[in-house]
Amino acid sequence: MWGAACQVLDPVASVAGWNRGSTSGMRSRRPPATTEEVALQPADHRPSPAGTRPTTTARDGREEPTVRARELLRRLDGLEGAALSSVSLAEAITASVRDGRLPAGVELPSERDLAATLGRSRGTIGRAYERLRADGLAHTRHGAGTTIGCCPGPWASSRAAELEPILPVLEGGTPTRSERVVDLRTVRWPTAAAARPAASDPAPAPSHDRLLALRRDLADRLGGSGLPGDPEQLTVVDGAMRALEVVLATLVRPGDRVMVPALTDPRVLALLRVRGLHPVSLPVDRDGRADVPGWLTRLRSRAAPVAVMTATHGAPSGFVLPSHERRLLVEAAAAGDVTLVDDLSHAELWIETRPPAALASFDRDERTVTVASTSASAPPGAGVGWIHTPSGALAERLRAVAVAIDAEPSPPVTDAALRAADDRDGLLGSRRQHLIDHTAATIRLVTPVAPLVSVASSEGGPLRLLHLGGVTGSAVAEVARDRGVLVHPGSAVSVGAGDPPSVVVSLTSPTRDLITGLRVLIDVVRDLA
Repeated sequence: MWGAACQVLDPVASVAGWNRGSTSGMRSRRPPATTEEVALQPADHRPSPAGTRPTTTARDGREEPTVRARELLRRLDGLEGAALSSVSLAEAITASVRDGRLPAGVELPSERDLAATLGRSRGTIGRAYERLRADGLAHTRHGAGTTIGCCPGPWASSRAAELEPILPVLEGGTPTRSERVVDLRTVRWPTAAAARPAASDPAPAPSHDRLLALRRDLADRLGGSGLPGDPEQLTVVDGAMRALEVVLATLVRPGDRVMVPALTDPRVLALLRVRGLHPVSLPVDRDGRADVPGWLTRLRSRAAPVAVMTATHGAPSGFVLPSHERRLLVEAAAAGDVTLVDDLSHAELWIETRPPAALASFDRDERTVTVASTSASAPPGAGVGWIHTPSGALAERLRAVAVAIDAEPSPPVTDAALRAADDRDGLLGSRRQHLIDHTAATIRLVTPVAPLVSVASSEGGPLRLLHLGGVTGSAVAEVARDRGVLVHPGSAVSVGAGDPPSVVVSLTSPTRDLITGLRVLIDVVRDLA
């Protein structure tokens, strides 16, 4: 699935069992357990959670614990009476989710089996399951049944027992505040700092030669994105946001309008406002998924001369546009004379399926500019940003602007980026596993309190959007800050002027920080609701 063995970064987040039952053959590499980790290790011989039977295999090859209909009834007090309805069934299942008897990841009986056992119609069972889905307590996939948890993915449909290594972290009492500041806004990865050049290292090449070598290395990697591997089409800069800054400085002027998704990366919105640019929203649904017809209309009518969009794991939604929609967007941009800027910063952090080729691969008119960074597969201090354009004239302008605003990476960063190439696949694999483990922990923690707090569905990337039960994101963020936890309110990722009931958290933090922060957030929402 991931193509590389995964080494989980935080010992507490080591959930090697996620890989059991997959068809990928991937295994987690784990260091010897410390005394503190003994209780957190996967227990291959532990019994399955009470009320489950041997696992069933989903269509994607993963295994799921399934509750038999009669086993479920023994956990749902007195539901065999004549007064059973879809409402009472949904309420009984909800109570079992709230008290932990039905944890996230457990598959419920099929509508047919449960209807036969209860002596009720399938419609009654279906309406009960629909109530669970509406409250964010369960999800249904065609051919794979109804599973406890907000959304599909390896975190929701893997065996519930595989979450046991992190359960000791989850079962502690809910703190009212963090003992130290926990920042759930940053997307930086908690790994050891990049090694600096040793005194015995050969004398570095001139700066121009090092940058050219880095451009060649990056060009060799572009094939996976569907881009031509020509070093002359690349500009290397100091990080993803610097890459976008260079592009904007080249293409637009202060006061111009720029199209962006209505829910977008908070760093992108901050950059647009600092540079005096006016964001024009591209419509999305409440989870941040693109309203593609709305995007096509805006592009064709040229609502702005430039559109910054993320077709792969756009923050904070994490959704991926399929190939046919990418082609339509490129065609609409050409019809409206709009320059597309495709942000691939989080494209490598896919979870189950490699995303389609970048937008530029569908563009015959050479109008699409691609920006990205290597930070997802590089240790801190070794990540760089890059810009790709098939236009030679534009590439020269971008490099000139990068030099003018001092956006090129420093020689130590360039050297570190070149040295980090050998460890790229292993580090990237471990970070994908980190996201799976932390998404599982997040869903496991918030499912019992849904719909007070629920996790928006996502296909990858480091950020997750949390919906709040009617409480504004800014109010929750303000109280959480007073209790030592920093999060982005929904307004920080929203182009509009409203204050949506949502917050955004990063999953890149160490596990204990993430769990502490989520518990504080849940406590704050309860206090404010």
